[in-house]
Amino acid sequence: MKRIIIKKIVEGMLYGCAMFVLALLMIDCVFDASLTVYPHQYSRIIFGAVCIGIGFMLSSLIYEEDRLPFFARTLIHLLICAFTILIAFIISGGIPDGTGFGTGTVFVVTELAVGALFWLVSFICFFREARKLKKKLLEQGDN
Repeated sequence: MKRIIIKKIVEGMLYGCAMFVLALLMIDCVFDASLTVYPHQYSRIIFGAVCIGIGFMLSSLIYEEDRLPFFARTLIHLLICAFTILIAFIISGGIPDGTGFGTGTVFVVTELAVGALFWLVSFICFFREARKLKKKLLEQGDN
């Protein structure tokens, strides 16, 4: 179990670093130098992205627990991911200081919606893959 946890942490760190690079590319391409990221903000953004990666990967360990129904495991996983995103978003400075509750709420809801979309796409891909594997196993069992 220790090996699995360490593997998940390393994978989460790698995913977090990839998110950081993709965020910088998006800032560079979409905002076209109209959004300034100061040097002291990079460390906060890196830490937030790595926290999200590790949080998502470690929370996927819930699927190793067979005693809970799949719906309960999925709900727990989504709640942990949502809180991870919120905490990392606050750490990285994603919620602007002094702009009010409404702006912060829009930022958080947008981030949660994007995270839920990524989760849904991943879920559908893994579900289809599991369905294909099950079909192959049933075909081999019939032979």
